[in-house]
Amino acid sequence: DGGVVLTQSATSATMSGAAKSDDDVVICSALRTPIAKANRGNFKDTPCEEMLAPLFKATLERTKIDPKAIGDIQIGNVSQPGAG
Repeated sequence: DGGVVLTQSATSATMSGAAKSDDDVVICSALRTPIAKANRGNFKDTPCEEMLAPLFKATLERTKIDPKAIGDIQIGNVSQPGAG
């Protein structure tokens, strides 16, 4: 009929023989802060906590996850303070 055929690809979870566990890592959200020029942009004097708080709030709003269920949060940044 000329329609598009979609196929399901295996994910790392389905390819793994490991049983599911309450300790499994789950990525529920991926957000980023605004972009500015390093060391001289609009956010150069903004503490990272002020930039991260809205991301954490948005993650809770988007995922509807109970904050008490969060065991760990991983964040990262491109330019470490004082790195040049």
